[in-house]
Amino acid sequence: MVATEKLNVKGMTAKAKKGKRKRQKNGLNRSILDIEMGMLRSAIEYKLAEAGGLFVEIPTQQVKPSQRCAKCWGLTPKTLSDRLYVCSNPACQHAEDRDINSAQVCLIWARGKELASSNVDGSSSTCCGSFKQLAQVKRQKRLLANTEVGNVDHHPRGRSSS
Repeated sequence: MVATEKLNVKGMTAKAKKGKRKRQKNGLNRSILDIEMGMLRSAIEYKLAEAGGLFVEIPTQQVKPSQRCAKCWGLTPKTLSDRLYVCSNPACQHAEDRDINSAQVCLIWARGKELASSNVDGSSSTCCGSFKQLAQVKRQKRLLANTEVGNVDHHPRGRSSS
């Protein structure tokens, strides 16, 4: 299973407003576009589909993994300069590196989605939502049905090949 945050690359690479940091923002935009985060996500999803793995994309706006406690699930607003996550819940007081806490929140959320999807009838869904996998399952069922009927070689246009 691979769980990633849903990144808004378009929003991240928006043009800078007028000001002294315009050149700096242009450099950041170029760097973000150079590493092609969208292509990386597609490659990971493709490889997981080949291996039969599970790809989960965390809706960052709803879950807010960098602000949520991995122990009590409470929200504590943080700024980017806060590198240590300390839960504001007096009963919890969980403290951890912000990135590690965020990764734990993503993993907990993804495992919850995995459990929810395993309890649902899986006839119309695949393990990572890939149409390629769905088509492959349908082809396997068709092949199985053809072999059960008998090894009849059918012509592609419906005519028998005798």
